[in-house]
Amino acid sequence: MTIHQLSWQQTQPITENTDSIFAAAPSASSILFLQKRLAAALQLLCPAQRRHYDHRFMLLKSSESQLIFSLLQQAVKTYLSEDEQPLGYAYHAKDHKVTLRPAQTRQDNFSAVNNCLYAEWFDSEMLFGCVRQPDDDNLKLQPGLVHKANGGILILSLRSLLSKPDLWVRLKNMVTTGEFHWFSNDDASPLPYNIPPLPLDLRIMLVGDRISLSELQDADPEFYQTSLYSEVENEISLQSEQNLADWASYIKFLQGSQNLPALSADAYRPIIKAAIRHTEDQYYLPLSSDWLYSLLVDAARQSTEIITAQHVEQALQQKYAREDYLVQRFRDEIFSNMITINTQEQIVGQINGLSVIEYPGYPLSIGEPTRLSCLVHFGDGEFIDIERKNELAGNIHSKGMMIMQAFITAEFALYHQLPFSASLVFEQSYSEVDGDSASLAGLCVLISALAQQPIDQQLAVTGSVDQFGHVQPIGGVNEKIESFFAICQHRGLTGQQGVIIPAANQRNLSLNDEVVEAIKNNLFTIWTVEHVSEALLLLTGIAYKDKGDISLYTLIQTRIQQLLLQDKKMSSGHWLRRWFKSSSSEQ
Repeated sequence: MTIHQLSWQQTQPITENTDSIFAAAPSASSILFLQKRLAAALQLLCPAQRRHYDHRFMLLKSSESQLIFSLLQQAVKTYLSEDEQPLGYAYHAKDHKVTLRPAQTRQDNFSAVNNCLYAEWFDSEMLFGCVRQPDDDNLKLQPGLVHKANGGILILSLRSLLSKPDLWVRLKNMVTTGEFHWFSNDDASPLPYNIPPLPLDLRIMLVGDRISLSELQDADPEFYQTSLYSEVENEISLQSEQNLADWASYIKFLQGSQNLPALSADAYRPIIKAAIRHTEDQYYLPLSSDWLYSLLVDAARQSTEIITAQHVEQALQQKYAREDYLVQRFRDEIFSNMITINTQEQIVGQINGLSVIEYPGYPLSIGEPTRLSCLVHFGDGEFIDIERKNELAGNIHSKGMMIMQAFITAEFALYHQLPFSASLVFEQSYSEVDGDSASLAGLCVLISALAQQPIDQQLAVTGSVDQFGHVQPIGGVNEKIESFFAICQHRGLTGQQGVIIPAANQRNLSLNDEVVEAIKNNLFTIWTVEHVSEALLLLTGIAYKDKGDISLYTLIQTRIQQLLLQDKKMSSGHWLRRWFKSSSSEQ
C-alpha cells in the first residue's frame, strides 16, 4: 500500500531558512539573466560581424505586454553598438522631383533614430510611413518605424501584424529584398510621380503567443521554417539554492528596472508561496515578468519605503478579495443547500468528486465539489454515462468514463457477460462536463454500488485512472481541496474530513493558511494514493482485494454469481414452461 497522510509541511512550499539566500542575491542585469535560449538566439540575430546571409527574422514566443517589449528592447541593445549604427537617409522633394541621399545628421527626415524600436500596435502609416501632398504640390514623405529603426532591429507584436495580413506580406518582401518601395494607401489614387526606393537593412523580431505563432505557421509555413525561433521561458526549475538565488536576482532586476521599493528578506516568503501556487508546482518558480511585476506593484502600494512580508500578504489578500465574487457565490449555493453536498453520512453509490470551473474573462479557477451517484440493476452489462447520453460531456470526460468501464470489464467479465447495467451521473450539473479528473471518483462509486458498500461522505476524491486502476495526476488541485474544505469548515470540522488526491499531485500543493492550520491541528486530512484500491480502502474501510473472506472484489464476484445463477434459473424456467405448453398442445 502506498497510502500517505500528508503532514501540514507537505501541503505548502518550504520557505524557512531562505532569508539569507535572498538577502545575499545580487540584482540581475537584464531579462536575459535566466533566459539562456533567448540569449543564444539574440547572438545569432545580432552577430558582432554581420554577413549577407545572417538571419533577418526571429520569432519569439512570449506575452505581448508593454513591460515585455521594453525589457526585450533593453536586452537587444546590449548586443548592438550605437557607434556603428548608420545614419540612414534623407529625401528632398522639389519641383515634382524627389531625390535620395545618405543622411548627414540625425535630424535628416529619414535618418535612423534608434537601433532598436518596438511597437505593440501599429497600422500601415505607423509602420511604413506615408506620402502627403500639400497645397504646394510638393510631396512630403513621413517616415515610419521601418525607417526609424533602419540598420537595427524592430520588435513587433505578432498579434497586431496578423490582424492586417497585407502588412506582413509587404514587410517581409521589403526586409528580404533590402529595399523600401513607396506605395499609395489608396489604390484609386496612385503616387503622382516616382519616388526612389530607400535601401533597407532591418531585422525583425516578431513576438506572440502560441496561438499567434500557429496562425503564422499556417499562413506562411516556409517562412516559419527558415526564421530563428526562441521562447521567453515562464519558469525556472527549483533544484538547488543557487536556482533560488538566481530567481531572487531576477526579482531584484524587475524591482530596480521599474523603480519599485526594495524588498526586505522576509518579503520573499509569501512571494514564494504565491509563485508556486501560480506555477502549480513546488519545483518550479515563475519567470513571468507581467505576473511578478503585478505582484510587486500591489505590494508597493502597501508600502512607503521598503516592501515587507506583511505588505506582500496584504496585497495578496486584497487581490483575492477583489476577485473572489464568483467563488463565494458558488459556495453560498452549497451553504444554503441549493446544491446538495453531503459531508456526514455513509451512502452506497454516492461520492463527492471535485472539479474546477473556468469562466471566460474571470481570473480565478473555481473549485467545485460535485455529487456523483451510481445505480446498478439487472441488465446486459451496459454502462450508461447520463452526461454523455444527453450530450453534456466533452470528449475527455467520455474517454475517462470508457477507461473506467474497461477496468470493470477486465476485472469481472473475462469469462462471461456482466449480468448488470449501471448508470452514472453528475447530480445537479446543468452544463457541459469535461476532463477526466472525475474518473477515479466514478470508478469508486461504481464499485461501491456493485459491492453494496457505503462510501464515507466526509471524504472527497479527485484524480484520473488508467485501464489498470493506477491513479494519475490532475490540475487545479489547490482550488479543489480548498473548495471542499470551505464546506466542511462552514458545517464544522470534525477531524474525520479530508480529500484524496493522486500521489503525483503532492508537488502541486500550495494551500491557503486556513487549510494548512486545520491540517496542523488534525482537523482536516489530505491523503495521497497511487491505485484505486487504496482510495477504496479509505472511502469504504474495506480492502478491494484481500486474502481474507471479505473484500470488495469478493462481494462483487458473489453478487455477480448470484445474478448469473438467477438468470440461468429464469431462462431454464422459461424453457420448461415452453416445453410443457408445446406438449399439451400436441395432445
